Amino acid sequence: MLERLFLCGVDVFRLNFSHGEHDEKLELIKRIRDLEAKYKHPICILADMQGPKQRCGKFADEKGVDLESGQTFRFDLDPALGDAQRAQLPHPEILTALTPGKSLLLDDGKIRMRVERKGFTYQGKDMFLEQGQDPPSSDVKECAPFIMCLVEVGGKLSARKGVNTPDVVLAISPITPKDREDIKFASRNDVDWIALSFVQRHEDMKELRALVASFCKGGHTPKLLAKIEKPSAVEDLPAILQESDGVMVARGDLGVEMNPEEVPFVQKDMILQALAASKPVIVATQMMESMIFSPSPTRAECSDIANAILDGCDAVMLSGESAVGKYPLECVEMQRRVIIAAERQEAGKRLQDEGRGLQRRIRFPPTLQPPDVAPGNAILASAVSLAEGLGAKAIVCFTATGRSVERLVQFRPSMPVLAVCPCLETARFLSLYRGVYATSDPPTQALASRVNTDGPGSVRSSEAIDVACKLARNNGLISKEDEWIVVICRLPLFTQGPLNVIRIANASGPGYSAASAL
Repeated sequence: MLERLFLCGVDVFRLNFSHGEHDEKLELIKRIRDLEAKYKHPICILADMQGPKQRCGKFADEKGVDLESGQTFRFDLDPALGDAQRAQLPHPEILTALTPGKSLLLDDGKIRMRVERKGFTYQGKDMFLEQGQDPPSSDVKECAPFIMCLVEVGGKLSARKGVNTPDVVLAISPITPKDREDIKFASRNDVDWIALSFVQRHEDMKELRALVASFCKGGHTPKLLAKIEKPSAVEDLPAILQESDGVMVARGDLGVEMNPEEVPFVQKDMILQALAASKPVIVATQMMESMIFSPSPTRAECSDIANAILDGCDAVMLSGESAVGKYPLECVEMQRRVIIAAERQEAGKRLQDEGRGLQRRIRFPPTLQPPDVAPGNAILASAVSLAEGLGAKAIVCFTATGRSVERLVQFRPSMPVLAVCPCLETARFLSLYRGVYATSDPPTQALASRVNTDGPGSVRSSEAIDVACKLARNNGLISKEDEWIVVICRLPLFTQGPLNVIRIANASGPGYSAASAL
């Protein structure tokens, strides 16, 4: 099945660490890497951490209780089985953080409550806190907190249902002991991205980066992705972007903790902010939910995917549709078709503009505004402008670390970007970026090896251009002799520093007489 999914168009395989054991994940990683070797095509692997799961306690009636709108309900730390008036909430951090007026959502938001009063049980007696009053002790065992809530939207509440706190930041780390072990496993087993669930603030990503660094100890380090699924993370998004390598619009929990009508606009804003920060953004959850049971999607689901593409996201992600659904292959194929249609629509719009005499203006992202643009970024902007004006079929970028490609994608060129990497790990993580075809093939590795052994000047520019043309042909980006590519790199090749070369090359290679250097 993995091979068939890959051939249908999967670029990134997500490993959900909410389920399964490490032995199972190790086998999946091996199978994916075997596929990669078989087809000589880099495949990206994303390890998705479970994160903290806050749930209510159990009830005396195994079927749960029916809560009526307008009634009062209590949550406390008492492990006694719950009833229609109270239940355990075994999370003191929630009971401590909530104050009168704050919201509490249960069972994916189906039940909504609002905190009316807050108190504590001290020396066997229940006492209520007045505004600004502190409990006599901060020890939750000695002074156990509780809350009294007004049920605003009632319903059936049963054991171990999830609890969401949309308008408070909990004084806990999103990295649970289980996550810590899973992160250690992912860091040491050939994973390209690690996604952290329930990020509340940018300090959470700092904590994750320090943890991953301690596990990798100078070796290959996975990129870090923040899953944005809490309002506090939306508010802190600029700082989270600075501490992350990418973000995910996790619309499932985000749609529970925010008003549903706000989520589409949060999604659009997140994509714009990620683009400005030169960070990839994934749109996820319920992309094709109906295809879990149906062989075809709804029209609304197709529109959802298309709009995410038109908004500028880097990737769209399936979850239950391909993990437990009846039609995983059909789902991936349909998603690929919608992506192609959306990109074709963008291309058609550009052609219409050109037909009316409107030239596409290369827009500098907010973080790359002239006149403070560094030379390397100016090369990138010029390359995109040149490729657009020339009608080039691809931009080929030689990159050692992937950073040049990350910045290049910011400009959202209309043609594919072929990332030529000496390191396979770099090619893998770049596969997540929009429009990027990453490769780390033997000819590229041979050039890099010569640079390492014989010195920076051992590879001539014509050799690099020749490799670029061959790779573009082998990847199907150019086929006719009169087609062109734009090549950007740094000379000496694969050395540290800003890009300094743009070259126009014909499909036939650098020997073609009309090829010229800029």
